Amino acid sequence: MTENPQTRAAAGCPMEQASETFRPFEHQGMYEFLASVRGDVPIFFAPEIDYWVVTRRADIEKIMPDADRFSAELATQPVFPWPDSVGRYLEGRNFSNEAVQVACDPPRHTRIKKSAAQFLNIRQFMSYEDAIRDLVRGYIERMRGQEEIDLVEALTYELPAQVVFLLLGVTDFDPKKIKAWGDLRLHMIWGDPNEHDLDTAARDLADFWDYTVDLVEARKVSPQDDYPSKLLALRDGDDAVLTENEIKSLIFGLLIAGHETTTNAAGNLLLELLRRPNQWQAIVDDPSRAKNAVEEGLRYVTSVVAWRRQTKEPVTVSGIDLPKGAKVLLSLASANRDPAKFDEPEMFDIRRKNAQEHMAFGRGLHHCAGAPLARLELRIILEELTTAFPEMALVDDQSINFTRTLSFRGPNQILVRPCG
Repeated sequence: MTENPQTRAAAGCPMEQASETFRPFEHQGMYEFLASVRGDVPIFFAPEIDYWVVTRRADIEKIMPDADRFSAELATQPVFPWPDSVGRYLEGRNFSNEAVQVACDPPRHTRIKKSAAQFLNIRQFMSYEDAIRDLVRGYIERMRGQEEIDLVEALTYELPAQVVFLLLGVTDFDPKKIKAWGDLRLHMIWGDPNEHDLDTAARDLADFWDYTVDLVEARKVSPQDDYPSKLLALRDGDDAVLTENEIKSLIFGLLIAGHETTTNAAGNLLLELLRRPNQWQAIVDDPSRAKNAVEEGLRYVTSVVAWRRQTKEPVTVSGIDLPKGAKVLLSLASANRDPAKFDEPEMFDIRRKNAQEHMAFGRGLHHCAGAPLARLELRIILEELTTAFPEMALVDDQSINFTRTLSFRGPNQILVRPCG
């Protein structure tokens, strides 16, 4: 049985207790732990992962956009270095994914983002609204007549991958395969896999990269109205704009970031709403409330609970001196429930007036480019589900489990009765 985090941190030096009791890969009890330490411990060292954990929003708001003193280059590096055998295998498979966008610094980040933003923008995303709504309604039709379903399996697991493929102009794909590839990459980078799991995951990761390469090569021959074609057109043979490998890496990254975080965000939001039938009913009664409900879900149970930086020079954070090269874990989950920003932060309230001031999508130059698309997907899911199943209810006495990763949080299963 998991020990109550508040009890663990109750005695001794608060900073030392936080260091000893923090469980970086465990999501059960995470929010309770953060609430118990945030007031006295704005920063502490986590020896299991060799990171300094920052808990207060004010500090995180300063660090996240500060590219002069904090590098983002380790954001997508594995938490624990892979064994040499994995590196050799990937090299032999011509795996050449580069750190782009979330994991690179200016001026390279500025150059790459300039091109990516010409397709990944709110105007482009909104053009997919009807198609996304049709996709959601298709999943809902398959739910009708069932006494009990798993919302993750029936809707939130696959749907965001389907949306990503709208951007990529791809129709002949298996969303479950793409999701499986994405899950493996998350575990390899943000989890704590054993060597056997790493060897297995490396093979699938290389297959995932091959799929990306084939897609980009196909668009070179036959361009379409999609993201890879747009990047290739912008490049126009000029490596100073984008290299071909950067384009492949951007597509590879989208195949992960574009669906995994939204799958988790949708699951988190639906779970919290269904735990509070009165708030679900409030959206049934007035679907316009769905928009702010999405923002409150992103605040209260963000799908990206932490992000990483590394100091470029000696810095001081909340009175603690960090040397150059120190690894820093920014707890977005803690920032989103900081009482300095939100009244009654531990309460889930879809009517919260400043819900949109969360940090679920980051801050500054690395603010998530896909934020408008994620918001659109979540709003449509909520509007369509509450319309189709106003009496939907959670199955009683179920256990909610989360995948063990450092940065990503979402339920693996949500059992519901669609008709109550």
